[in-house]
Amino acid sequence: MPRAFTQQFGVSYRDQDPAGHVSATMYYVYMLNAYMAYAHELLDVPLTDGIPQIMLKTACEYVHPAKWGDTLEVSALITRLGTKSFDIAYRITIAGHPEQVIATGSSTHVAYDYTSERTVPLSLAFRERVRAYQEEAREAEPVA
Repeated sequence: MPRAFTQQFGVSYRDQDPAGHVSATMYYVYMLNAYMAYAHELLDVPLTDGIPQIMLKTACEYVHPAKWGDTLEVSALITRLGTKSFDIAYRITIAGHPEQVIATGSSTHVAYDYTSERTVPLSLAFRERVRAYQEEAREAEPVA
């Protein structure tokens, strides 16, 4: 099974809607923050620098409400590498309880050159880092 990037977020009071559940828009914030952290790690770019990618599309399906005080774990897994773009699948769960799914989501991203203002092919280095990162878990598993 491929290794997903994971990051935890505490649900703060401001994340709630009037019903006391995490507001729908916050799930997009959690996914975006996980994507940005993963992209910076894969590209080996300091968090103070921008990344040469643009998010084109996002989707989120809400499964179970999260509430103030919960700690959520967001996993991000690159599921497709195209010529210029790639897709990420997200799974948001209660931290420590991977079976308790709060939401699932997806996003599509494109490599972008801000100087020429054009899309560009995904670099070989990026492709290799994705494969190395996501295959790392397989290498650690014992062979039966």
